[in-house]
Amino acid sequence: MKPTIFFLINSINLDRGGLTRASLKQASFFAEMGYKTYMLTFNFNANYPKIRKKLYDMGKVHKNVVIPNMYEELEGYDKPLIARRPPKKASLTELSEGYTLEKRSDRNAYRVHKNGQYYKYIALNKNNVLNFIDYYNENRYRIKRETFDLWGNMKKTAYMDFATNNARQIVYYDLNGHAYLSQWNHPAKNTVQRLFLFDKDSSVKAAYVNDDISHKVDWLHHTIERLGGNKSVVISDTRSTDEVLLQLNHPKAAKIWRMHSSHLEVPFTEDAPISDKVAPGLNNIEKFDSAVFLTEEQKRDVIDRFGDTGNINVIPHYHASPGTKMDKIKSFFSRDEKDKKLAVIISRLSSLKRIDHSIKAFKTVVEKMPDAKLEIWGTGEEEKKLQHLINKSGLSHNVILKGYTHDPDKIYQRGLFSLMTSKKEGFALSVLESMYHKTPVISYKIKYGPSDMIVNNDNGFILDHADIEALADRMIYMFENPEETIKMGENARRYIDKHFNKTVYKEKWMATVDAALKSKFGK
Repeated sequence: MKPTIFFLINSINLDRGGLTRASLKQASFFAEMGYKTYMLTFNFNANYPKIRKKLYDMGKVHKNVVIPNMYEELEGYDKPLIARRPPKKASLTELSEGYTLEKRSDRNAYRVHKNGQYYKYIALNKNNVLNFIDYYNENRYRIKRETFDLWGNMKKTAYMDFATNNARQIVYYDLNGHAYLSQWNHPAKNTVQRLFLFDKDSSVKAAYVNDDISHKVDWLHHTIERLGGNKSVVISDTRSTDEVLLQLNHPKAAKIWRMHSSHLEVPFTEDAPISDKVAPGLNNIEKFDSAVFLTEEQKRDVIDRFGDTGNINVIPHYHASPGTKMDKIKSFFSRDEKDKKLAVIISRLSSLKRIDHSIKAFKTVVEKMPDAKLEIWGTGEEEKKLQHLINKSGLSHNVILKGYTHDPDKIYQRGLFSLMTSKKEGFALSVLESMYHKTPVISYKIKYGPSDMIVNNDNGFILDHADIEALADRMIYMFENPEETIKMGENARRYIDKHFNKTVYKEKWMATVDAALKSKFGK
């Protein structure tokens, strides 16, 4: 009998990058294989009913993958909530209580003035559904924030510390207004001091002191008891859930630690300092029934540094065409022709990705090829800075920030080539996706990922160093030789089909699960 699979992922949302996409695909793979598959989320998000529905409707996750949430279950729901009715539009007349409204010019929000006094702040989403309300006292200190679900029910109240404007106490409510969880925070350190779980009669069911992990472990333990069979496999997919996996001790559950990122900090060499987020898992790697990395290079670096614990495996990502015959037909006919004057980037806009290198290099490209275009897809904290660089460089007609895309495949199909300039990666999923769509990649040589996929001068280009001038030279070469670039793209697709296909992925996962079960339960 197949074990039940539990993936631990702190949160899921729609507009996320490679890690979330990889996690959803990973869970979908197990569901397709007939495993009972759960993605357990641990954060509070009143929008989960809508998020789940959209993920299923958009085909981002297999219909049989169940996505429970800790807060929903602590509230009393035994199944994940899915939005079956439209959200409730906010009534500003009711919310303003008859007092003066002042519309914010830069967002969908309103200040409410009560006879001259700033009374509260109303925040709506883009569809005019109530998100939260902040309340203020006569000295304009924020005293509390009330957070609402999609239908106007108050789900959480955070009581603020006046000095730091951080929450001192957070109370979570069910639909009847009864508190089911209360959290005390240290406002300056923003750490949890106490947690109280309440029964329906308001009695304290459990209390936790200076501990933000044990209640998650208890919920996970209960979930395995309730949903798992005789054997379960629990896989930590995010570093924020590693401590939960480490503290879990369930007689029916094997534990797998899945790495999606580099473990290295600056200067990102094999002997660089270890990332604080990764340290708990790496320092306790022998406590897992299996530890899974994305590349052989990272596995070697870890073994060289920490020793071979005998439980380390490598499972790279894969990319495949749509599953059904009809999906493949639709994909074929919707496929866009290569734009021989277009380069593309799909990435989170963060300093770690060094998108500015591509923009600076493109200035050199445009001096030689004025009609060349670069589309940059993604969102992030660097967006304003990158737009300023584009404007300052006189590239507003050539380099365009396009925002988030839910269809990266379509973007890669159009581009002649793509760029990858990160400081570090766990695998560089964007390189895999680009090459699958016959779009060769120019990439810096980094730890980890690109060198596992790109054969220099054959299916793309690897630059040994972060070299903006060399990056520009390679782009100019590809634009000037589009037929050769297209041939490199065909080589890229063949390489991915051979080395990063679903069959290889399946074989490696099945072997890893079997090894973890043997480690936990013996033969």
